[in-house]
Amino acid sequence: MPELTVAPHGPSVVGLNRLAEYKVTVENKGSVSASNVTIKVYINGNLYANWTTDLGAGEENWFLFNWMPNATGTYIIRAVVDEENAIAEANEDNNEFTMSVDVVWVGNIDVDGNPDDWLTVTFESNSYTVQNGFFIWKDTLDDQRHDKDPYLPGGKSSHADLTEVGVTKDDRYVYFLFTFADMSNIKIGDNGATFIAVPIDYKDGDAYLFAGKMDTDTVIAWDIQMAINLGGSQYVGQEQAVTSAGNSVTSLLYFVDPEGNVISVDGALVGVDLTQNTIEVRVPLSVFEGARSFNFQVATGFSYGPVVWNFGDSFANDGNSDIVDTITLEPTTTQELVDNIPDYFVRITMDNIIESAGLVSVKVQRLIQYQNTFVMINRFYGIRNFERDYTLYQELATGLRNMPLTDEMAKKLEQYDSELMDLLKLYNEGKSMIDLPNYAFSASLKIYLSYTGLKKMVRDLEAMIERAKSGELEKQKEMEELAKNLTKKIDGSLDDWSVEPVAEDTTGFGQDGANLKALYVDYDGQFFYIALTTENKASWRIAYGISLDYKEDGYTTSQDSWARKVSFSRGINAQLYFYWNGPFDQDKGTNNISSAQLVLWNRSSWIYNDLKWTGFYAYTGGENGRRTLEIAIPWKALGGKPSEIYIVAYVTGQGTGDSAVDSLPEDPSIHDRAPGEEWTDADNFTTFAKVAIE
Repeated sequence: MPELTVAPHGPSVVGLNRLAEYKVTVENKGSVSASNVTIKVYINGNLYANWTTDLGAGEENWFLFNWMPNATGTYIIRAVVDEENAIAEANEDNNEFTMSVDVVWVGNIDVDGNPDDWLTVTFESNSYTVQNGFFIWKDTLDDQRHDKDPYLPGGKSSHADLTEVGVTKDDRYVYFLFTFADMSNIKIGDNGATFIAVPIDYKDGDAYLFAGKMDTDTVIAWDIQMAINLGGSQYVGQEQAVTSAGNSVTSLLYFVDPEGNVISVDGALVGVDLTQNTIEVRVPLSVFEGARSFNFQVATGFSYGPVVWNFGDSFANDGNSDIVDTITLEPTTTQELVDNIPDYFVRITMDNIIESAGLVSVKVQRLIQYQNTFVMINRFYGIRNFERDYTLYQELATGLRNMPLTDEMAKKLEQYDSELMDLLKLYNEGKSMIDLPNYAFSASLKIYLSYTGLKKMVRDLEAMIERAKSGELEKQKEMEELAKNLTKKIDGSLDDWSVEPVAEDTTGFGQDGANLKALYVDYDGQFFYIALTTENKASWRIAYGISLDYKEDGYTTSQDSWARKVSFSRGINAQLYFYWNGPFDQDKGTNNISSAQLVLWNRSSWIYNDLKWTGFYAYTGGENGRRTLEIAIPWKALGGKPSEIYIVAYVTGQGTGDSAVDSLPEDPSIHDRAPGEEWTDADNFTTFAKVAIE
């Protein structure tokens, strides 16, 4: 039997006396064809359009109709197929579909994401014009911050790169236009999609933060702020949208008051068209409470649901601005945000139309305010801090001279004594001029440099004393004495190595940031030496492990000392672990070894030792990952010199529960899954390199 369905498609918001196009789709989902199928469209119960068609089994057809409403209000569009039930169907209950459409008054601008009804002018970037009631700002192309590009959809941030900002008005609304370089890389709802914050000051505002938790202060005291959030919960996966302001921070458009509360703004509307790289917003004139002028700033970001991506700490708010682009006369947004504050705002004057506009910078005002504050702080606190810390330095230095110091610390103390005289001279010069009006700032700068320099030295001396009291100095001196017995220079270079590798990758196995090449072993009467090389092409956040079996009753199963899912066919007595802090997720990392340990198995548990106090290591590497690793372990740290050692080196993931992805010697356990699945399985090493110790 036939099975007929119908559905209308089109805008849910239509402008008064504006033409809207709708598409009606009819489909025969049944197994038998249907002839003379009638399709009718009713608007508020009145027949508006009808068609007749034939539909084969599984066939679909569609029809277009245009509608220009002449009154505002809510309309119901109802599409019906086979209204007379002339065709026998398997289901007669799905032959109609209704949709609600709001018809609203529109003025100069159709808020639909199409910029064609805005003034088109050509002029230089980083400048503006006011013509025929339109304010237009032209922004420099590609001046946005690019820090997050690798993590964004399409690997680029062009969807947050402002190219134009516009403002116009009619007798009911103020309209805003935002165009961008290229929004083809995103869909509405994407993580990292465009976010726009627009604080507006039209009276005595008292709020100073951008919406979206951008970790940035505004330079205007705003009264209301609008936010456009393309990464929210509405119209997910779409390229076009027209909707009213919502009541949630995940709405496509929302407004907040100075206390940060989302507030209702009846009549506000947003239109988005990613294919046009455009967002339009209308704001009712009533919002401005009769004001003849207002100030506003613009900041874009990358949406992460209710907030924006962080440029500093990936998982917390901090003092680093999260703005991607803003209005500025600086060549780039990065240069504008050097102090984490965008200094420019737009001032609009309006009557029946936008009459005039200006771009205002508060850089000079903020600089003067900063200088005055700086002078005041140093006149009182700078002088007091220097004199207090000068006395403290003398006491600390005297105490240190009566303690056993390393050669390095003794030289540092001698150096600081010399620098103290320079700082004292600088301080006296500043103090003598601080009350002279024409010299107050330069004098306060001298005081500042002197007391901050002295404070650093005091902190260093305090740290030296703590090290001496904690026994760290004795450990350091012990390690310095121990290092004199090394027969290899532990510097990360293998130029003084002459032995052949005990294990080597000859097949090219490995991943870009986890690719071991060769494992070397050597020894002398006091030390066991290990060297490990890689062919890394990238820096990943990983751990390097080296496991040693040299006596009975070693560890074999369960999680190892760093909670990695690796076990061994031989009993492991010691593990060396190194944490390579490469990039991970949105954290850039530091591209270095941030932790190194020698971990010993005592037949029932692991004993953890900081490698810098038990042995020696050095490495080379950076943005392309670790290249070489050179280690020297005293035999006494292993409990004595054994007759033989079994060794395996491997790379694991960065976290608890990760497993190995490469090893030397190569082991079957790292080849039992696809490379991308090896990070989280469980590995049992059965292949070791045997080293005979004479």
